[in-house]
Amino acid sequence: MSALDKSLDDIISSSKSTRRVGRKFGKGVAKQSNKVGKKVGGPNSKAKKSAVAIFKKPEPAVAAALSAAIDTSYATKVVASNLPKDLKQENVKDFFQSQVGGVISVALTYNEKGQFRGIATIIFRNHKLASKAVEKYNGAAIDNGSSKLKLELIVDPSKKPLTSRITPNKVAATAGAGKKKLAVAKKAAVAVKAKANTKKAQPKKKQQKPKKKTVEELDQEMAEYFA
Repeated sequence: MSALDKSLDDIISSSKSTRRVGRKFGKGVAKQSNKVGKKVGGPNSKAKKSAVAIFKKPEPAVAAALSAAIDTSYATKVVASNLPKDLKQENVKDFFQSQVGGVISVALTYNEKGQFRGIATIIFRNHKLASKAVEKYNGAAIDNGSSKLKLELIVDPSKKPLTSRITPNKVAATAGAGKKKLAVAKKAAVAVKAKANTKKAQPKKKQQKPKKKTVEELDQEMAEYFA
């Protein structure tokens, strides 16, 4: 039946059903898009907040830029990946202790079946030892090149010392400089006053009286004057 053969009531009822279907379909799409947005960028996201510094021996210019951008002076945690899965905790600890030193603790990562995943977290005594471990063994061959060891230096901002995170006000620094200048001025004034007191304490030399001239010397001077 064509649209011209339909009655007005049939045309209106068919248009209403079409609108309802369109609305339901639109709502379903909106709900799905909202759910996807929450999973990807919402609070349920499991993205790690800690920054990771990966050492891959970049070019000198790039390495200098990375070291300037990321402060690793307080980073002591290293994550080692691609380790042989037959290792145990004491094997990993003994290796890094003997080759680098300063190992505080080692934690292995296991799957739901209790099997070692080949990932270990090593805590070193200071950042120098942690950086040394990464530079020495990142990309090192395992079992004659069957795989390569991967080491990452973990930079956790919460571990950064408070003294390096807080900058004093410029006003306080200026006041300190003013106090220092005032102290120097007072010291100089005391030195000048002490020098003046020393001069006053010294006895004055008596002026010698001129020696009396004899009559002959006076006559000689008169003769020279009128000559």
